Amino acid sequence: MIELDAAQVSRVRFAVAPLWEVGLAALVLRRSDPGALFRRWAERSRRQVDAATLSRLLSLTAGRDFVPDIFSVLPGGDQPGIADARAHLQGLSDELLARDLLRLDRAHHGTDDWIRALRDDHDRAREEIADVITDFWSGAIAPHWSAFRRLARTDVARHAIAAAEGGQGAMLDDLHPGVTWTGASLDIAGACDTSFGPTPAEDGVVLTPSAFAWPHVHVMSNAPFQPAIAYGVRGFATLWGDPTEGALSPAVERLLGAGRARVAAAISTPATTTELAHALGVAPATVSEHLSTLTDARLGVAQREGRSVVYSLTDLGREVLFPEAS
Repeated sequence: MIELDAAQVSRVRFAVAPLWEVGLAALVLRRSDPGALFRRWAERSRRQVDAATLSRLLSLTAGRDFVPDIFSVLPGGDQPGIADARAHLQGLSDELLARDLLRLDRAHHGTDDWIRALRDDHDRAREEIADVITDFWSGAIAPHWSAFRRLARTDVARHAIAAAEGGQGAMLDDLHPGVTWTGASLDIAGACDTSFGPTPAEDGVVLTPSAFAWPHVHVMSNAPFQPAIAYGVRGFATLWGDPTEGALSPAVERLLGAGRARVAAAISTPATTTELAHALGVAPATVSEHLSTLTDARLGVAQREGRSVVYSLTDLGREVLFPEAS
């Protein structure tokens, strides 16, 4: 929960954060299966990024959602770049760097020799972490960055219109299905068990559209950094091509139709209608219609989780869509 008074709500702003994107991208690659919406990007990235670089990048994250403060720089301008990485790392205090490396060492149960070596030499840590980040950026994110920036600008404009028409509360409510504006706080489901008291009025919260946050909302919570929320930008799955390309046979696409095939492939990772609409960049009504057809055909199934309805492929659906995997 992030508590905000009226003055702090007025300070809510949007910013693209390249360094945080690197950390969130690493979390995607940590998954045993990144899901249909990320699979093409993940496979391409593993080919284009040196194996040693990728291994070290994954060492800098842990679990489902731990991205250390190494990645926590939030730019103030509209044209941030990955060059901020070295400046950010050079500016981190030894205390903060030691805290993050200790948490990583514990998360990896003391088995990661590189992390253990960095704990003993902070100057080496700054240089080698910066090298890993910039090398990964060049191979995995830079090719998509211009397209992502266009999506992010469109997404921010859409939220600005929502704020103009319905107020800041309406805009915040529309951010992600897991984010709720109560009138006094932002309640964020499934992110963490941290409660923020009122932050200084000059700070507010930074909202960060992300290509890699979906399906979760990620919260930057550690002092002294400004509270921030990373959420999946609408249409992110279009950044690396059709998520069904190379996965479904032409016969299946002809059977289902291109639009329905995209939705069917997408629910190989369980998702709500709203999440799918954001991910695929199509209207919720269109997604709902495709999901209804898929569930009627027993290729998909709907399950209620709290206030949400989550859709996923059935065993029959997986056999039809991905017969080789089945």
